[in-house]
Amino acid sequence: MDPELLRVLLLLLVLLVAAVLPVFQAQMVTVDDSVSGFIGTEVVLHCTFVNNNPNIKITQVTWQKATNGSKQNIAIFNPHMGVSVLPPYKDRVSFKNPSLDDATIRLWSLELEDEGVYICEFATFPTGNRESQLNLTVFAQPVNSAELSPNPIIARAGQVGKIVVATCTSANGKPPGIITWDTKVNGEKIVKETRNQNGTITVTSQFLVVPSRGVHKQQLTCVVNYQAERITKMLMLSVQYEPEVTVEGFDGNWYLKREDVRLMCRADGNPPPTAYTWRM
Repeated sequence: MDPELLRVLLLLLVLLVAAVLPVFQAQMVTVDDSVSGFIGTEVVLHCTFVNNNPNIKITQVTWQKATNGSKQNIAIFNPHMGVSVLPPYKDRVSFKNPSLDDATIRLWSLELEDEGVYICEFATFPTGNRESQLNLTVFAQPVNSAELSPNPIIARAGQVGKIVVATCTSANGKPPGIITWDTKVNGEKIVKETRNQNGTITVTSQFLVVPSRGVHKQQLTCVVNYQAERITKMLMLSVQYEPEVTVEGFDGNWYLKREDVRLMCRADGNPPPTAYTWRM
């Protein structure tokens, strides 16, 4: 190819790029990278259009959700047709300030199914559609509880096996709560996670000990850490054990005709003894 012709073609290409590039650089859809909220609350999905080219006209703005490889329309604003919100968002979505340069919407009564990728799209003339995406994450606050074993905790002579004495549950959380135990009792923990059909997770932690007199009235505190929150549930163990009997008052110096002597019988048991019998 003639070198002179090649230089002319390259110059034309540079001029073409220089003419077109500012058009695209002057147009930009801005959104938040990610938004999050809890079930039942409200979130605001910000979306604005930056257009420094007066020759570009915006004709419509549309919010969509990416669903199984396709796009589901949620809300549309057209200056001639007005605002249109489609099911199942009809009663939960509104444009914050309907206009052709600000497509920000409010989404309330959040549901787990709302989580996903949302697309804010501006239809422009003559350059076509411009869009940006954001990720919406929906959290679920877990319901936390702690309870002692419904069965009596009984200390038996010679027992070495551990039994479940308390259970702590952090139910239906997303993400799941993290359960720990705060106690002086030497025990074992068994943790189980169950994924529910709606995507939430239930965490259960059982606390096991060998029942003994020394465990009676000891405190167990279930601690659930969720996000930046720390929730505590305090329990007190009640262990049944046989009475331990002691006799007090004999000083080893009893003799005939000594007066004002007394013996006292003490019994430590749970439940407390209700009757005492002296035998010679």
